[in-house]
Amino acid sequence: MRKIFILILFPMISLAQNYNGPESIEYYDSTGSYFISNSNNGQILELDVNNELSIFALNLGSGPHGLEIVNDILYVCSGGRLKGYNINDGSQILNYNLNGTFLNGITHKENTLFITDFSDRKLFSFNIETESHEEVISFNKNPNGTYWDEVNNQLLVVFWGNNAPIYTIDYLSQNYSVILNTGLGNLDGITMDQCGNFYISAWSSNSIHKYNNDFSETEVVATNLSYPADICFNQNENILAVPNSGNNSISLIQNPCNEETEINENNYERKIVSSTNILGKFFLGKGFKIEIYDDGSTEKKYILNK
Repeated sequence: MRKIFILILFPMISLAQNYNGPESIEYYDSTGSYFISNSNNGQILELDVNNELSIFALNLGSGPHGLEIVNDILYVCSGGRLKGYNINDGSQILNYNLNGTFLNGITHKENTLFITDFSDRKLFSFNIETESHEEVISFNKNPNGTYWDEVNNQLLVVFWGNNAPIYTIDYLSQNYSVILNTGLGNLDGITMDQCGNFYISAWSSNSIHKYNNDFSETEVVATNLSYPADICFNQNENILAVPNSGNNSISLIQNPCNEETEINENNYERKIVSSTNILGKFFLGKGFKIEIYDDGSTEKKYILNK
């Protein structure tokens, strides 16, 4: 039996009940629950495997915004403070003042959390074991979502504004470099799937943009969203989870990672028979590309560089 890569369409389920400015979503693989920050009413919600929604924590004050789970603890960005909750019993175990203004994006590497301050244009690190923090770096733009890429051993940050960039951060030397100026506006979240692809939410297009591992190709995997915020990827079920802060809903995008799929024993591999631009002309190496395969399927990609 042969295996091939096939293009999977991206069905999307939208859920909307009791969400109030959903800003961040985090998947907890031990129970299959999603945790969602309600930024407009100071709550954190839990969406369980039966699609039942309940209040996990309330009266957080400012926000909450970014969420990150480390070792059964849910870390929460709330104004200028970092809070922590035991997922098993809901008890609060941390209320730490980072002396920030608008803590927003959060990710982790081992026992270190990295947290963006949107308003002060800073990146902080927080040591979970010692409960201490440091200012890592300052920016000249407003940082938003952040993600620790274990595959390439790099810290990524996306930014607000026009032609918003993606930075890779060397937190040890306190330097950064620009991976890409996206041409998009107001980037919010960034995450990665098990295939090594990155996903970025953009308010300017109300879409989710998928990039390959070196950010040289991109395609749109979801449109007609409503201010998609801080996203996460559920690798157990191959689902991209998106909080829509504009219309108070959650979108679950199924199968965005093109995994190997078994087919019957035809010893058949799909081959490209045509590669054109959107006008049907020969593709010259940059911009939108439409690939037509000998099985009748098509893929649309956007090539950033050749």
